[in-house]
Amino acid sequence: MTEGRKILYRAVQWVTSVFRRWFEPEAEEITLPSGRYELAAEAMYALTQAVEAAVSIHRTEAVDKTAVEVVSLLSRSMTCVHGGESNAESLQLLQEAVNKAHLLAEQGYKGYAQTLGKSVTFSYHVPPGVTEGLVLPELLRSYGSAAEQPLARLARETGIVDPTQPDDRTARLFISWMEQQRVVLGLPDHIKQLRQADIEDIIDDAFEEAAPMYPVPVLYDAIELEQFLAPLLASNKSKID
Repeated sequence: MTEGRKILYRAVQWVTSVFRRWFEPEAEEITLPSGRYELAAEAMYALTQAVEAAVSIHRTEAVDKTAVEVVSLLSRSMTCVHGGESNAESLQLLQEAVNKAHLLAEQGYKGYAQTLGKSVTFSYHVPPGVTEGLVLPELLRSYGSAAEQPLARLARETGIVDPTQPDDRTARLFISWMEQQRVVLGLPDHIKQLRQADIEDIIDDAFEEAAPMYPVPVLYDAIELEQFLAPLLASNKSKID
């Protein structure tokens, strides 16, 4: 992406962030799915929404606070979607996390993982959290120092990582924790429906939605985004049915 286009995109994002603070959407109740696989995907979807909001370049103190609340709630409630035991308290915590995470996304604090997840969902009807759980860790690693401080803050304030670690290590440990949650939730390590022939169209749709509005830490063009989706082909992973 050229420097001129990056400057244009950042200007649009700044103007959008100003208007966003004037016209904030109202909170709404999201209906949780009943199936365990769908519930696991919904939990990962909420985690993605919270983390992408936390690393947004136009986040506010209120956004940071909500992101911490969402991740804290999820870390306490994921027992309701794995291990075979569901209980009313865990489901209530998950419901609260999903509602808060949805509001962050509605306020516009989105990132590339969400738009890629949405594009794959439209193509194959795969729950967005499945794609996001695979894309987001690599995306965060690619952001490098641009995302380390907000990720470290999120990790410390949720108690997920030892608060004495430096930012770079804390961020890496938090990303590893996210990957562990995907495995624990029983979500796959690839998108079995994904076809090489479809990737270009999926990426183009995702990029069209994300650019120039999404306030991501690092700007990527459509070609650069392909590196996060191509590894999810079934041919590149061990199959999990």
